[in-house]
Amino acid sequence: MSLATKNKKRKLQFEMYKKLLGYTCAHPDCDSGASIEAHHVRPLKFGGSDAFWNIVSLCSVCHRRNGLHRGNESKIVELFVFKAMHESRILGFYCDEQEENFKERFKKAIRESKEFSDEDRFIALNCYGK
Repeated sequence: MSLATKNKKRKLQFEMYKKLLGYTCAHPDCDSGASIEAHHVRPLKFGGSDAFWNIVSLCSVCHRRNGLHRGNESKIVELFVFKAMHESRILGFYCDEQEENFKERFKKAIRESKEFSDEDRFIALNCYGK
């Protein structure tokens, strides 16, 4: 897979994730209303990946606060807790590719989400997992 294709897939994956969560921040103390970004819970340079289990939805303010990019284990654990609580509250499940029936639940959430246009929904449903 070329780097350009990999980057397009990554961008699509991050956008699908943010849309599914209604462009909301996972940090429980957030009140900024700033734009939403996808953040790697475990940084790539410390063994993280672009997989859904490692992505959390944060506003730009929360994304840059408290040294989240330093690979501090306590921050990583904290973010995983925020992520699990946020996704469970909004989607009813935790976004982890290894969980049983994750792909089916994820695709169902995309089909039912009001955030996706028909075109976005078609792209998301036909590109995920390929």
